Amino acid sequence: MQFTKAASIRILTSSAALALAVLSVPAHADITVLSKNKTGSAILDPLTVAVGGSLRPGFVWNNGPEPGYYKNGYDTGSRLHAVGSYDLSDHTSLIAYYEMGLDMGHVLKWDAHYDHDGYKDIQRQMYGGIKDDTWGTLTYGHQYGVYYDTVGGKSDMWDNDGLASANWIGFNGDYDGGERPKNTIKYSNTWGKWTVRADYLLPEDEKYADESMRYRRNHGMGLGVEYAFQDDLTLGAAWNQTTATVKDDTNDGQSRKYKQKFSGMALTWTPNNWYLVTTATYYDHYVPSRRDTANATHYFAGDGYGLEAFGGYTFNIDKPWLTSIMPYVAQDTLRLKGGENYQANHTYVGVWTTVAYGFSFYLERTFASSSDNEPDTTWFTIYYDF
Repeated sequence: MQFTKAASIRILTSSAALALAVLSVPAHADITVLSKNKTGSAILDPLTVAVGGSLRPGFVWNNGPEPGYYKNGYDTGSRLHAVGSYDLSDHTSLIAYYEMGLDMGHVLKWDAHYDHDGYKDIQRQMYGGIKDDTWGTLTYGHQYGVYYDTVGGKSDMWDNDGLASANWIGFNGDYDGGERPKNTIKYSNTWGKWTVRADYLLPEDEKYADESMRYRRNHGMGLGVEYAFQDDLTLGAAWNQTTATVKDDTNDGQSRKYKQKFSGMALTWTPNNWYLVTTATYYDHYVPSRRDTANATHYFAGDGYGLEAFGGYTFNIDKPWLTSIMPYVAQDTLRLKGGENYQANHTYVGVWTTVAYGFSFYLERTFASSSDNEPDTTWFTIYYDF
């Protein structure tokens, strides 16, 4: 169903009214539902609960074919979360976190503003564990993995990012360990200048890779270490290995077990108002093949590498309606070998502007050069964080 002109006007009017209502009250990083030592109950006093979220409408304009909802406006990744902690002592607490992703266009049935094959709502994270000032943090569930914490997250800084890091260029970041692996045990701790992380990925149910092929994670693990040379200069390295099986429902039930490996490094320097980072990641049977003849026995590219770099400078304005402006440039490169002969290079030029009451926006241009003739794109995304 397409919107009529009158319906579109009503939607725009309602959106404007909502925006004005939101602007009438300050926004906060999180909304505290329950604070420690406020109830007068020995059982509830150690408990803290807070909620928050981020609404992210956006537009994309391609120099070439594109889905209609790109230019009509769509939800680029809104999410809601709840976080809780329960103090066992002054130094030890139980922690829990839940985050749900929403496609608001899908939820509201705005037909011209969402991918009809995409999700309406999805679990992004759900984990719990124990945190101790001396012994570190141990958690279990659906959560960011070692690679993202140590490498991938350092360059997750611009709008159209993640095209060369392991985050989402593998089979699926929820399964292969690239970003937020499900059913995962993770440990982290910091000793002086050193931070050490480790995770173990338990077996996960099969997920369809396409109409005929299925991916099943058998198990996996990751190790990461980060060293702070000084407060504004850190070097991190991570190694991950996941054992998985790919099965083809056609071709007589063809299947193959893969030992997927990826390892990367990140150098981050943040002097004064600068944010500078460069990352490098090597892949072995991790990135799906780009060949049309890919099947269960050759589902992944043999090997390859990805490089990313970002540089941005924040100008602090500190005015009532304008907090800061960060112009930036970024570059990434992805190369797949092992018979793939695939390459992609992207240059990004953009600005991130933070205004009042939790609002900010990205305006970004992507210049692409790739084996599959990827078009240049312009991205505009509005954030409302609360």
